[in-house]
Amino acid sequence: MVRFSFISFLLIMISCTSNPFWNDPTKNELKLNGTATAENKHTDVPISIWMESFDQYTITDSDGNFSIPINNSQSGTGNISGPVKLYFFIYNYHLDSATVFFTNGELSSNQTDFSSDGDLIKRIQLTKILSGKINFQLLENEFYDQDTVLLTFDGFIHSNISIGLYKYIYKDELNFHSGLLFRSIDNENVIIYRFLGIDEYGNYIQDQIHHVDYEKNETLLWSYYIVTNQIYLAPGSYEVFPYFLIHHEYFPDGLVEKLGGESAFTISEHYLTLPLDIVPDTLMID
Repeated sequence: MVRFSFISFLLIMISCTSNPFWNDPTKNELKLNGTATAENKHTDVPISIWMESFDQYTITDSDGNFSIPINNSQSGTGNISGPVKLYFFIYNYHLDSATVFFTNGELSSNQTDFSSDGDLIKRIQLTKILSGKINFQLLENEFYDQDTVLLTFDGFIHSNISIGLYKYIYKDELNFHSGLLFRSIDNENVIIYRFLGIDEYGNYIQDQIHHVDYEKNETLLWSYYIVTNQIYLAPGSYEVFPYFLIHHEYFPDGLVEKLGGESAFTISEHYLTLPLDIVPDTLMID
């Protein structure tokens, strides 16, 4: 009788679809959570976040909160150990970062920026480099009623920085900024405008990129001139942005790729995919 009962017990255990003795323990999902904000923010642009090694990319929600699931810290080829950085980015702010430490694919007990449960200990706050607003100076009711339209970018420098700008310079009498992007509110198409001049001999003169060093607390006033017969805007509403290239001291290649690659930093339709806290002006074309 004893032998029969033992065999019966084994058969019952083998037939069970769920065996608590033989199943692998369920692993807890790793996740990083926190809050990141940006000082003096004038728009609702979210902060972009990229995590190296894992190549994870996300953005903050309207309250600045973020959550990044970590699904591949352990694999057959080896478990991740050591520091991994998260980068926080808005184009006209300084790049910031936080570090999380792993041990054999798990969050280490000793952390500096995150808790051992994956919660950011101290909120990230991005510091601003440049702020400003585009303003149309329309003398008539309609854009195409004028031969030339003046725009200004009224800005402020919050931190010492070098910026690449398109400028149109001809002799001593003409020296102003160039490089504007018109984004259609209706379909998000982007039209690029750069000033094109003609000298007294009929030769075309193009604008050129110039690199300018600015100091903290410097006030900006960039003037732009649009020759209206050099640009076609279909009827509709447009947001207008200035192009500028901020020279960040360090920028990880992986984040560049997640933002669209090098083309996102050129004067192209891809430029407006960058997270940017600049206040555009709006133009209506009837």
